[in-house]
Amino acid sequence: MFFGAMWALLTFGFISEELLPPLIPFRSVVLLLTDIIFLFLGIYLLRDRRDIFVLVSFLIIGVISCHLNHLGLIFSFNGTRDFFGLLFAVPICRWFLTSKYREQFISSFDKQLLIFLFLQAFCMTWQFIRYGANDHGGGSMGYGYSGIVSTLIYIISFYLLSKRWRYGNYLDEVVRNKMYFILLYPTFLNETKISFIFLLAYFLLLFPFEWRTVFKLIMAVPIMIVGMLGLGIAYLSITGQNMESVFSQEAMDDYMIGEDPEELLELAQFIQDGTYDVEDIGNIDVPRFTKIIFIPEALSDCVGGIMFGAGLGQFKGGTVMELTPFAAEWQWLLTGSLPFLFSVVIQLGILGLIWFCINIATILLPRSPLPAGINIKCFIWVIIILVMMYNDSLRFFPFTFILVYIALYGYVGNIKRSDNEMVGCYDWK
Repeated sequence: MFFGAMWALLTFGFISEELLPPLIPFRSVVLLLTDIIFLFLGIYLLRDRRDIFVLVSFLIIGVISCHLNHLGLIFSFNGTRDFFGLLFAVPICRWFLTSKYREQFISSFDKQLLIFLFLQAFCMTWQFIRYGANDHGGGSMGYGYSGIVSTLIYIISFYLLSKRWRYGNYLDEVVRNKMYFILLYPTFLNETKISFIFLLAYFLLLFPFEWRTVFKLIMAVPIMIVGMLGLGIAYLSITGQNMESVFSQEAMDDYMIGEDPEELLELAQFIQDGTYDVEDIGNIDVPRFTKIIFIPEALSDCVGGIMFGAGLGQFKGGTVMELTPFAAEWQWLLTGSLPFLFSVVIQLGILGLIWFCINIATILLPRSPLPAGINIKCFIWVIIILVMMYNDSLRFFPFTFILVYIALYGYVGNIKRSDNEMVGCYDWK
């Protein structure tokens, strides 16, 4: 049931868009059915006190926020679906990793992750040939998932590689494990610029965490710079762009902040005053950092305010369900590229952000006994921090589950109780 739901989400986009277009209208049905499966499994496997605390604290914040903003139960539940990964990925993954089928699960899931990498190479090459380098390059997940698929390719490749990496001669290890490096090439077939940061972290974190490696890193910097320049030139050539339009300071400012944030702030005030209607604005894709800047202004008239937010469900609706009053008023701000930080604070305020940080910290802070455990955790930290500022990948259950699995693999299930029951190295019971 679990793997069926995971693969349905991971492949439905490409299958429906490229192979069976009549299935496209059923996307919302697939999303709802898989969410119901994850909800059922998550609650059924909720055993650990840490996981119960995370769920109960989320419900308390969510109920208060929705009550203050007069949102109904249906709106609230629909909005909660965005957090199913953060709520239920850990209890589901913990059950797999502490059961008697632990080794079978790990072996099977690792093979599926490798299959996922090969599948992206096929799907993203297909999409690049057909559409070029753009948002269509979402791999097996389809249109709009370019950021998610690129991030998953890097973390999955790094995780699988770390299980084979011997920390011997660096170049020899690269040659020996060349397949995992080759499988990174699809990330250059879309316009996900954040891939360059992931690529740099990928190669840096293949060095062991030792003082003597500092000198090696210093020596390797020139080589890495040349390599990054070469990859940058290849990226520009593949996507048909020039250096000035992508990597200049001006281009980066426009991409992340926009040309005139102050003008947008004035526009928001006119909307609040009733001078303009939302329909008068048209479609505006507000840049990522500008959206974060807008948070206090957007929440200023909400009863929940900056502490509790506007309530759950602000990024749902518009197809089957109606938009919430807040979402209808601020629709021009809530669409387009969404940093996860923006998504959390808009719905649950500062308290929701604190809840998120505690949730992630309790997953990642315990030390892994694996040789590459620290490196893997650092890579996951890099991904989460960047995702918070760049996109909303953590709303997608398979993305969150894969991150959680890689994080928990190293220290859950490696210690045995006296009754031979497998337990985790960190356990709140």
